Amino acid sequence: MPKRLAIIGAGSAGLITLHNALRRLPDWEIQAFEKGDNVRGAWGNPYPGFISTSTKYTTQFSAFRKYDCTAGENYEDFFRDDEYGNYLDEFAEKFDLLRHIALNTEVTKIARSAEQWLVSHGDKQDPFDAVVVATGLHERPRQVDLDIPTIRSVEERENVRDSTVIVMGGGESAADTANRLALPDRNNTVYLSLRSGIRVSPRYHPIRGVPSDFLRNRLLLSIHPDIRNAIGQKFVETRIRNRELFERLFPGRDKRLAASDPVEARKRHWDFLFTKTAKDKLFNTFHNKSDGFLDAIGEGRIQIIGPPVEGKATQFHNFEQTETLAIHADYLVPQLGYTNGLSDLFEEDIHLRDFYLGCQHTTYDNLFLAGFARPIIGNIPTISEQVAKYVTATLAGKIPHPENITHLQSEDRAYMSERFARIDIDTVYPVEMFPYCDRLATLTGTLPTRKKLGFKKWLKIQLTPATTMHYMDDDFDPAELESEKIYTPPILNTLLGIIRFVDLLTRTNRR
Repeated sequence: MPKRLAIIGAGSAGLITLHNALRRLPDWEIQAFEKGDNVRGAWGNPYPGFISTSTKYTTQFSAFRKYDCTAGENYEDFFRDDEYGNYLDEFAEKFDLLRHIALNTEVTKIARSAEQWLVSHGDKQDPFDAVVVATGLHERPRQVDLDIPTIRSVEERENVRDSTVIVMGGGESAADTANRLALPDRNNTVYLSLRSGIRVSPRYHPIRGVPSDFLRNRLLLSIHPDIRNAIGQKFVETRIRNRELFERLFPGRDKRLAASDPVEARKRHWDFLFTKTAKDKLFNTFHNKSDGFLDAIGEGRIQIIGPPVEGKATQFHNFEQTETLAIHADYLVPQLGYTNGLSDLFEEDIHLRDFYLGCQHTTYDNLFLAGFARPIIGNIPTISEQVAKYVTATLAGKIPHPENITHLQSEDRAYMSERFARIDIDTVYPVEMFPYCDRLATLTGTLPTRKKLGFKKWLKIQLTPATTMHYMDDDFDPAELESEKIYTPPILNTLLGIIRFVDLLTRTNRR
C-alpha cells in the first residue's frame, strides 16, 4: 500500500506544500483538507482597498512565475484587493491541485496511533503516515483590561462610523485597521495607541522611487545583522531628514511634496519620531510596511497616543509619555497577539517550540509545519515554498533526519530568545526571510554559490532584487538572470561591498 500524507489547510502554504509533495512523492497518496470553500486563504479574500506590503515579484512562487521586477506606478507592483486570491486560484488550476483537496472539510483533531496519525474530520477518522499542518498563524487580539466596548472581527470594524475609536498595536494589521477606520467617508476620530516607536519601511523608496523590495539585494543581506541594522537605523533617520537630497541624488519617477507642506511635514515628523524611538532590538525586530497610515497621520485623520494609564478606561499617556490625555472612546480595537492553534488541533502535547526550524518536529519524524515562520520583513508565501521543498525532500528521503535535532533546536531557541527578545517565540517562529531561507537551501543543496553559477551570474544575483527564485532547484531559470534589473545605485552597492569586506575581516579575526 502507498504511504499517505495529509496536508491540513489549503491556503498559500498548503497549496505550495501540496504542489511540491505531488512532484517529489509520486508514490504517495496525498490529501489536503481545507475548511473553507476555496483555496484563497487569509490573504486571498482581504478587505476592500487591500494593498500587499510585498511586491508581486517577490511574493510569487518560484514554481509559478507571472511577474518581473519592472517597477510600475500607483501600486501596480503590489497585489491589490483580490489579486493574490486570483493568483492562488490560477496556481491551483494550472497544476490541477483541486482534485487533491477536500474543500469545506475542517480537521477537528489529530491523534497519534502507533507510527501513524489519525486525522478526524466530520464523522470520519483517517490514518496517515505523515502530516503537514499548514493552517498558519491566526490573529488573536490580546485581552485588554479596559472598560471600553471591544471590536475583534473584521466585519464589525467595517461597520464603524461616526465614532471615536482607539486601535492598539504597532504592527501592519494595526496600522491597516487604523487607516481604514480613518477613511474620510467614515467620519471617525481615530487614535493609534503605541507603547514605543516602530520602524516604517516605505512601499516605494525615495531612492529612485522604486519598491523597497527592489533595493533589498543579497549583498546587503550578506552583511552581519548587527552591522547592517546599526547602519540601517542611521541611514533611515538620515533619509527621512534629507528626503529631497536623496531624491535629487537618486531621482525617481514622481515628485513628492516639499517638506514645507504641512501634511508632508507632519508625516516626516512622525516617521522620524517612530524611527528614533524604536531603538536597538525594537528597531531591528519590527518592520511595518503599511506606510499608507502615515498619510492619515499627516492629514490629521489618525492621532498617535501612548499606552493607557493602568486601570483607566478614559486616560492615556501621550506618545512621549510626558502627560496624560482624557479620551472617551466608543470602541477599542486591540491588534495584539497571534495564536498558532496547535494545542487545539492535537490530542498530544504538540507545541511550536518543539519544531526545529519552525517546521520539523524534534520527536516525531513524520510531523511538519508550513506557513508558521513569520518574517520580520519579507513575505510568508515564498518562505513557505522553501519550507515545502525542505519538508518534501525530507519525506522523500533526500535529507536525513538530523541525529542531534534536539540539540540543534535548543541552540536555535537560545539564539531566537536573544535576537527576538520582544517576541513570544512559543507562539510565533520569527525569521529574517533570506537568512532563514538560505539555511533551508543549504540543507536542500540549492543555495546559489559562485562555484555553481560562475562569478558573473553569482554577482548578478548579489546585486539584483533578492528573491527566492534564485535558489538552484527544479524551478530555477538561469536565463531569467539576463533580464533582471539592478536598482540599487552603483555608489551604494560600492559602499555595501566595502562594508561587507570589513565585515568579513572582522569575522575572520574573531575566529
